[in-house]
Amino acid sequence: MHEVRRIAEDAARAGGAVLAAQAGNVTGIRTKGSAVDMVTAADIASGVAVVRAIVAADRGARFVVEEPEVYDLAEVTRGELTDAEVWVIDPLDGTTSFIHSYPCYSVSVACLRDGRPVAGAVYHVPADEMASASEGGGAFLDGVRLVCEGAGEIGRALITTGFPYDRGAALDRQLRIFAEVLRPAHDVRRDGSAAIDLCNVAIGSTDAFWETALKPWDMAAGVLIATESGAVVTDLTGAPWTTATCDVLAANAVLHPVLLELIVRAEAASPRRS
Repeated sequence: MHEVRRIAEDAARAGGAVLAAQAGNVTGIRTKGSAVDMVTAADIASGVAVVRAIVAADRGARFVVEEPEVYDLAEVTRGELTDAEVWVIDPLDGTTSFIHSYPCYSVSVACLRDGRPVAGAVYHVPADEMASASEGGGAFLDGVRLVCEGAGEIGRALITTGFPYDRGAALDRQLRIFAEVLRPAHDVRRDGSAAIDLCNVAIGSTDAFWETALKPWDMAAGVLIATESGAVVTDLTGAPWTTATCDVLAANAVLHPVLLELIVRAEAASPRRS
């Protein structure tokens, strides 16, 4: 499995090199599903670099990439999350940060087998940091083994989150959870890359992370890295994470049930639809 992890790392660095070269000179900006959900020429170019790096090591590779233009430009095979093996890629997680030159964006690369992440890498481009993991092989930051520890009390916990592009009911839901978590926590941060946020729980830069309305390419590599570091990773009901999961909660084993209780309480307090 070490070899697959190395492929993920190399591919993430290839995409990161593209982003670093285009940082501060962003072109091709357009919106996708909403006015605040954006894509740039760098997203596409990074995606092409990532998949080509993987194909160089595995000619039969299949892909699920956030930006669909990548398939034709790189001449690679579009896969499905249910494939026996598929590479799931976010070539620029944190596009808004990238556009605004806010130094928190990443390339996320994961290899899934039968729907389960078995290797993954998240390259934090501005920090030049590579977090990676393989199933059963542990998690690492630039080659140093990661062990999730973090605060055992919510009053000492620094927690990260993010906000959905849907500024209607989805945002209302997240704000209810945010208020419930913020009150007892030491504090909450929002950086704009779910992949980095998950890695930071493994690294120990933060103590927990939750977010709603995410996609598999946002989470797959980061979930594996957090899990392999010893973090508990579930959806917001406490069920195991899968590629069908849209919400995620990651924390150490002591803090996770405390946060889960707060989130469940916030969800129970949401307005009922008639």
